[in-house]
Amino acid sequence: MPRPSQSRRVEPIGYGRGPIVTGLHCASCGKHLAGEPNFCPACGDDLRGLSPTSQTLSGPHSGKVVDGRYQILEKLGEGGMGSVYKVEHVRMGKVLALKVLRPDSALDKSLKKRFSQEARALARLSHQNTVQVFDHGELDDGSLYIAMEYLPGRDLSFHLRAHGALSEERAVTIGTQVLSSLVEAHSLGIVHRDLKPANIMLVRRNEGGDLVKLLDFGIAKMLENNESRKSITGVTDFLGTPAYMSPEQARGDELDARSDLYSLGAVLFELVTGREVFVAPTPMSVVTMHLTAPPPHASHVASDKAISPGLDQVLYKALQKDPDDRYRDADAMRAALEKVRRELGAQGSDFTPMPEALAASMARREDFEGFERRLRLRRSLAPVAALLVLAASGAAAWRLLTHGGSAATSEREPNDQLEQASLMKLGQPISGAIGAAASGANDRDLFVLDVPEGPLRVSLTGVEDLNLTLELLQLEPEADGQKLRRRLFLDDEAVGAGERVDAFFARAGPLYLRVEERAHFTEAPRPPREKGLVPYSLLVERMDGSALEEEPNDTPGTAQSTPLTVALTGFTGARVEYPDAPTEPKDAPASARDYFEVEVARETDKVAVLVVPPPKGKLLVFDGVHLEGWLSRREAGGPGARASPPPRPLVVEGKPALLQLSAAGGRRRVRVQGGDDCAPGSSYHLAFLTEAPNGLASVIDLAKTLEAEGRGPVRQRALELAANEFASAELKAVLERKR
Repeated sequence: MPRPSQSRRVEPIGYGRGPIVTGLHCASCGKHLAGEPNFCPACGDDLRGLSPTSQTLSGPHSGKVVDGRYQILEKLGEGGMGSVYKVEHVRMGKVLALKVLRPDSALDKSLKKRFSQEARALARLSHQNTVQVFDHGELDDGSLYIAMEYLPGRDLSFHLRAHGALSEERAVTIGTQVLSSLVEAHSLGIVHRDLKPANIMLVRRNEGGDLVKLLDFGIAKMLENNESRKSITGVTDFLGTPAYMSPEQARGDELDARSDLYSLGAVLFELVTGREVFVAPTPMSVVTMHLTAPPPHASHVASDKAISPGLDQVLYKALQKDPDDRYRDADAMRAALEKVRRELGAQGSDFTPMPEALAASMARREDFEGFERRLRLRRSLAPVAALLVLAASGAAAWRLLTHGGSAATSEREPNDQLEQASLMKLGQPISGAIGAAASGANDRDLFVLDVPEGPLRVSLTGVEDLNLTLELLQLEPEADGQKLRRRLFLDDEAVGAGERVDAFFARAGPLYLRVEERAHFTEAPRPPREKGLVPYSLLVERMDGSALEEEPNDTPGTAQSTPLTVALTGFTGARVEYPDAPTEPKDAPASARDYFEVEVARETDKVAVLVVPPPKGKLLVFDGVHLEGWLSRREAGGPGARASPPPRPLVVEGKPALLQLSAAGGRRRVRVQGGDDCAPGSSYHLAFLTEAPNGLASVIDLAKTLEAEGRGPVRQRALELAANEFASAELKAVLERKR
């Protein structure tokens, strides 16, 4: 589908109550848009992912604790109905996915009641091919959320973009599993309403085949407003996705299970042919074709793929305009696909269970049920529990205060629980040993030390044949006291290598470090590796300097705010190779990239960043606003987004370079990462320049830093670049004095 232009005027207000965006217009027809619709109500143009709140990979809730239970770790994705976050249940320690519906869902009180009813119905779904819904609730600002099963893997939309059409056998395998999920849902009166490739997740691919999970059951119905969203003509918003929308859904008719069968037919058609059922210039034209045009035969559209007559007939029947001409139910369509499977000689539909190591870290329905039972019991023991918490806190404080000067040089087992953490000292290495825990779970070692506020260097040596991860945690104030929260997680290096972060900005007080053996994030899920106690060394050091990078600053949402008056010194992380997405993985390690931003008074001011690389190795420097816009468009999909090449970085090696930055309101942002020949921990410098008064002060500061380092030629080149770009007499005078 064609994408609307990005040159639209927006004035974001925020996530509070009331309208979220004012002044947002469709770039195609100019219509004023209320809220954040998926598609323009006037011309039907695709607006998904183009709202002011979508231009971020971290999201407005990054780092928050939702409803006192779910700590948001990272943003996984975004669609027209809301954002999905990876979260950790703060009490169970289990990983989940949290779907936060778009903010305008908070405006309709009747919708909230309907949402609660639908969420309870979805929690009854238990089929292995359906994502499990555990919990639902409301944020402080009234926005609604659903807590559900966390799924590692890629959705079908990604696979279509990355690899094109699938084999007939694989498409049939996926279709039968989706239909198995639909059989259970339809029997409970639940219609999906938005079945599309982006809502079908492939959890893994191995000898057992694809394990499919169907997402977002009933979400469209939760957001439906019967008075204003019944039909396409003149609606506030589309419900569903035009490429996969049944004719009756396009007309705004009451939907039954056969609407989902039509949508699945459209999905399978695209899987085997590589194109959508109907192709037209605009989404509205596509919807019109779903209403009026006869469905094409897949075998005619993809004549070079030799699609079998059996599958061709199944798809043709599923795509009939009249629901009565389709399969009577999901079970009947599944039987038809199973017949095609047998004719193709494919294997049965039994799939390998989820690996134990992955299942152990993911929340399951029984985890929630057990947690709720324990919670009810705990309420009756609340006074006793409070005394125990105070005692534990007092004991931890006593250890830090009375043993701070006599920290051990090696770990003291057991030390896998917070109250057992081995005490270490700033600037003094401590040795540990990794082996298999008795329960078969990953071995963990916990350490604690008292640190001052400021930058720290933390380094962990590698262990042969094992992958060690390092987690840094500190106490953070909460409404009911202090809670221990993750500040940084390191898994930069793969098996056999150590971990290191420079300029981690610590808060004053206890710092906890957790060392754990687990699969590297680029590896397939695997059980813990057993190896007899293998030694490693852990060291926390204080770093000197006031104008340093402050980790974590690895996402746009955590970009370090930089003054215009000083130059900063940053440090490169590990160079990481990413599977499937070498440009920008969402789960990139924390120190692999650095984001910095500056705020200027006038949006029209020219702003540039001057970057000085390390003496050895090159840097890759991106205009952050340009890169984030491309990522958002790619995530939203569409032919234009898929075809557009990724932004090319400015490669800085040997000598300084200057990059002019795009505007995003009054902010400019830059991303810096080390090249493949740049050693982790290499220091570099950067300074922001602007036309505003005193906007070149950071260059003068940078010149002083380079002079102190004895890098005269580099200093000269940096000043020349800045003076030429901004025609500064002041900088030229500094240059002349040093000639």
